[in-house]
Amino acid sequence: MNTKQQNKLAMYLATKSVLDSNNSVWQSLQAFADGYTDFTSHVARIQTLELSQVTDSTGIAQDKKASKAAMATAAQTISAAVHAYAVKNKNNTLANETDFTVSDLTGERDADAIKDSQNIHDLANTNLASLAAYGITAAKLTALQANIDGFKAIVSKPRDNIVAGATVTQELSDEFDAADETLSEILDGLIGQFQTANAKFVSDYNNARIIVDSSASHASPTPPTPAPTPAAPTGLKTNP
Repeated sequence: MNTKQQNKLAMYLATKSVLDSNNSVWQSLQAFADGYTDFTSHVARIQTLELSQVTDSTGIAQDKKASKAAMATAAQTISAAVHAYAVKNKNNTLANETDFTVSDLTGERDADAIKDSQNIHDLANTNLASLAAYGITAAKLTALQANIDGFKAIVSKPRDNIVAGATVTQELSDEFDAADETLSEILDGLIGQFQTANAKFVSDYNNARIIVDSSASHASPTPPTPAPTPAAPTGLKTNP
């Protein structure tokens, strides 16, 4: 990934953060919600492609472990909330299906960890309307799904089947183009509908959409011009 793409990805992540923090503002506008889902899927794919682009054979195991841990942590956070809801409402079946620790998930075979994490996601999604008081939102479920998809992408590609560098570069370019199109043609076009009731959200969104050149912060500063050296005295005058 080149510097321009890294700067753009940073903008994507900042924009996603603003959208996630204001989920309750825009989720009722279906076209905006669909645009968010499309946009975040491209961001998740970019991050997966970036990982495959920079990962070598010695780093595969470490990256896989980290991705599995991220998925397990996100899944357990949601399962704990659903479990609490199930216990409160005497739903023993749901309580048993969501009784997990992080180590339960990380200690499972990869396929089982994916299956259980996906089941947690789907159970939470089914009961989403009842889980607001337990801190579960659509944005958190979207983030969990991205973690699951990211881990699946690593697990499903043995090292000798990872796409060649040139192919990854083209796929990255395509994903950036698709993310840009969704932002500029859909989300940017609809964001104004929230201006009257949620001006701060719109302002935060527009600020997040600004691409910052991270390389500029590493530029060498221009050295200050040194002050002129005073001329040495040629002698002292004495009173006659």
